Amino acid sequence: MLPLNQLCTLNCKSEDIELSKQHLHQYEEEGVLLVKNLFDPQDYLPMRNDLAGRLSLLEQHYGADISENGNEITQISDRLIRLEELAPGSQSILYDSMNSAPSLHTMGAHPKLITILETLLSPDISIHDRYIILMSMPQGEWHLASWHQDWYYNEGPYSTITMYAPLQKTDHKNGSLTFALGEHQKPPVTHDEHDHGITTKWHSLPPEVVHSYDRVVPTSLEVGDVLLFHSLTPHTPSKNQSNYVRFVLNLRYRDLRDPQFLEEGWRIKDITRARQAMQRSAS
Repeated sequence: MLPLNQLCTLNCKSEDIELSKQHLHQYEEEGVLLVKNLFDPQDYLPMRNDLAGRLSLLEQHYGADISENGNEITQISDRLIRLEELAPGSQSILYDSMNSAPSLHTMGAHPKLITILETLLSPDISIHDRYIILMSMPQGEWHLASWHQDWYYNEGPYSTITMYAPLQKTDHKNGSLTFALGEHQKPPVTHDEHDHGITTKWHSLPPEVVHSYDRVVPTSLEVGDVLLFHSLTPHTPSKNQSNYVRFVLNLRYRDLRDPQFLEEGWRIKDITRARQAMQRSAS
């Protein structure tokens, strides 16, 4: 495994947000771009307010003891953990409801983010219809994705980019991502039921394929940092071994100029098998 954060990096505090030829070349070679300080920490406030507001509605509905209505991530985390203990499944309800939260749609079209994405893809991009805030519960495994390629679960153009932006400091202790650099240049790999040391609903890459990766890089991100990566870049989160829920904004962007995608009428193919796996319950 390579040293932490040995990725192609753009720092928005010290550099212009326009990507250089070197950034573009490295992204083409590695399949991952780390953008430091892309967002201002205050950009996340509307999302925290949406999370806190929907959580309050669920607390009232289930008769939870609302001791505070704070919107700091640690407060939201504590409240969600308490509510999930009182009403199992409430975390899933909050997860689904955030798909339509206005703040996620606003954040997904942030001008600085779009400028970078249009350079990496084309001036004509679309946002995947799932606006997701990942909520990794402490010690949780069933919803934790083992080694996989995002394309298997979403299809569309291979060039599709995933945007991963944590709402709190994210490192190996609370579930940060680890990537296999350069593997996106190969064809997609078949996913299936595999053992990577956790019990999960996700289909994953064969262990023998994962063991063949020679450029494996862990990551550590501060609030405001963003990872952008190719849909065929293999990656895995670590298990959240902290005492808090890990919240991450997770969106995907497709190139409408991609010839094959345009030929298919901008529609994806059948991904029923992958979706069925995701719909499984732990019981």
